[in-house]
Amino acid sequence: MMKLDYALFKEKTPGSRKVFVYFLGGAGFIFKFDSGKTICIDPYLSDFVERMYGFKRLFPAPLKAEILSYDMLLLTHEHGDHLDIDIIETLKNNNPSAPIIAPENCDPFFKEKKIKYRCVKINESISLANAEILTVDADHGDQSPLAIGCVIKFGDRSIYFTGDTAFNTGIFDGIKEYNIDILIPCINGAFGNMSESEAAELTKMLDAKIAVPSHYGLFEVHGGDAEKFKKEVNDRSPATNVEILKPGEGIEL
Repeated sequence: MMKLDYALFKEKTPGSRKVFVYFLGGAGFIFKFDSGKTICIDPYLSDFVERMYGFKRLFPAPLKAEILSYDMLLLTHEHGDHLDIDIIETLKNNNPSAPIIAPENCDPFFKEKKIKYRCVKINESISLANAEILTVDADHGDQSPLAIGCVIKFGDRSIYFTGDTAFNTGIFDGIKEYNIDILIPCINGAFGNMSESEAAELTKMLDAKIAVPSHYGLFEVHGGDAEKFKKEVNDRSPATNVEILKPGEGIEL
């Protein structure tokens, strides 16, 4: 499959029933549908986390916030590598008509900055052209009790973006009904998140056709090994195609 840089991602539109998946590194992604509409999730493009907590990036941000464009911004929770407070005002100013969607744990920041956003809980639905974004539960423990994931339905296909979550069958059992085509799980195995093996077990559990690992390798303390995840998936769910993307790389799925 042809890999896309950001220029091609912006210029082209995926084929019918297809989606472009562009990896920003960490937990950050942009999805572009055959309508031409895009949703950006959890972009971390600054050095905010290093400045505040001392966790240095292991790779440079693939894009500058000033050139990132989208039709909707979804943030899964308030942690600095998901809600990048150093870039939000830039993103808002450059994408003034794009709604910002976030759970209640992001509320203090948006109120302080007087930025309008839609506060969501789990089991809410947001439309974006012919795509529907469903907010679903995530188990990020005491670190972020209100964290969310999402299921994106487009046509007869679906993407499950787990967000930061532990392996929780109570949550995942409810995801089965969406017949997940593309699974994007966290794999870093730290800070209460799934390990590579647990994410591979989720892949098997959901019988996902495609899996794209996320939330690994951004900071040394994160951990996570995409090749280990791929091997685990090959062992447990051999019919699943694992696509490993480099930061700044996209693919049509």
